[in-house]
Amino acid sequence: MKALRLSPRRQLERFLSALFRPDEWVELRFIESWQQAGKKHSRVARAAEWLRPATLVARHAEVTEFAKRNRANVYFGVCPRMKPGDSQDDQIRTVRCLWCDIDNVTADEAFARWEKADVPAPSVVVGSGGGIHGYWLLDRDVRSTSGWRIVSALLPHFYRSFGGDHVQNLSRILRPPGTLNVKDARNGRRPRPCTLLACDPGLRYSLRAFQRWIDTARTEQQQRRRAERMASTSSGVRLPNDNPEVVEIVRNLDRPARDRSRRDFAVVCDLLRLRLGPEEIWPLVAGSSKFESNGRAYFDVTVANAQRCVLLESSPPAEDSA
Repeated sequence: MKALRLSPRRQLERFLSALFRPDEWVELRFIESWQQAGKKHSRVARAAEWLRPATLVARHAEVTEFAKRNRANVYFGVCPRMKPGDSQDDQIRTVRCLWCDIDNVTADEAFARWEKADVPAPSVVVGSGGGIHGYWLLDRDVRSTSGWRIVSALLPHFYRSFGGDHVQNLSRILRPPGTLNVKDARNGRRPRPCTLLACDPGLRYSLRAFQRWIDTARTEQQQRRRAERMASTSSGVRLPNDNPEVVEIVRNLDRPARDRSRRDFAVVCDLLRLRLGPEEIWPLVAGSSKFESNGRAYFDVTVANAQRCVLLESSPPAEDSA
């Protein structure tokens, strides 16, 4: 699949018109990323901006020239932002599409994966310069708390069915077409164009088209709740029906978060403060967030760090020797 025969500026314009309304805000970020000594590094090249779609298109030349000069990758927030400054999951009020990022594939390979997983054809396809982004436009905006929770719950299972990237939060940022992928440019990697490969704003889907992933998410949540009840019975700890405080803490793992590792750590700390031990906490969190994807090793590191944090909180202050 080849890029549409449009200039980079027109690619950006057509892309934004499919995902945003003229009066909405687009969050824009500029981030350099590179590898050094086998580790990933990044820096913010300049402060984030919030622009109307038309303003971003008008500033295309300036934005792309700055990015190229400073080895900065340009990213945009997939979901519209309510106002300038909004960048967190809990600030998202409109979800207009489902999306995915598949690394190290061609468009043909991505379509083969979607076909094998019985995923409908995306409305918009972007070649990111290192993989493929797909967008499935919805026939109506998701604007309710229950709707946001449904989208947040289905995305991990949707991605998993065809090998998409593991980051699925509502405030997700991706590369827009009409820009350059300059990842690892400081090590001499040549820039690669991010291009619009397909764009059909009329191709829209009801959330019901993704019902099987919604059902999978609900089944997983039910299984997790059963595991929590079994842990309560076997350990003698008052969970979860008998202890609403524990229920509320564990539910935080199902809510969107910009930094899931930080959120997971905070949840484990809160459970430790209720005097639960690691073996009592593990069944409560095992099916959620990064505990599910990264397993027991991730949990053991998280709980060890959380125990140190909670221990420091409870230690008496040192006497002043002065």
